[in-house]
Amino acid sequence: MREIIFDTIAWILFALGAWLSSLNFYLSFIRYPIHRFCGHPRESYKFVSGIPLIGSLFVALSFACSYHPTWFNVLRIGLILIDTGGLHWFAFTMLLDSLGLIGNTKR
Repeated sequence: MREIIFDTIAWILFALGAWLSSLNFYLSFIRYPIHRFCGHPRESYKFVSGIPLIGSLFVALSFACSYHPTWFNVLRIGLILIDTGGLHWFAFTMLLDSLGLIGNTKR
């Protein structure tokens, strides 16, 4: 019985985390090209922020709740990697900014 409860919790966490991770990826990389492809000018695009931390956290917690086959673990790792609201993207962006590779900083 306990295993069924943890497995159900893992699936719920995975589903919510997968949705949030995919939403963050869509908002960061897919939404703007679709906007431009539909013929809208750049000036009319309104940036919408994703939901930080929660998607990656839910997918990572689903690891702890149950065991799944290797292909499913690869899927979970992939979702964590594409979640642009995750801590790893924040660290990567801060690294690029400190190196002067992005942003409008004059050093």
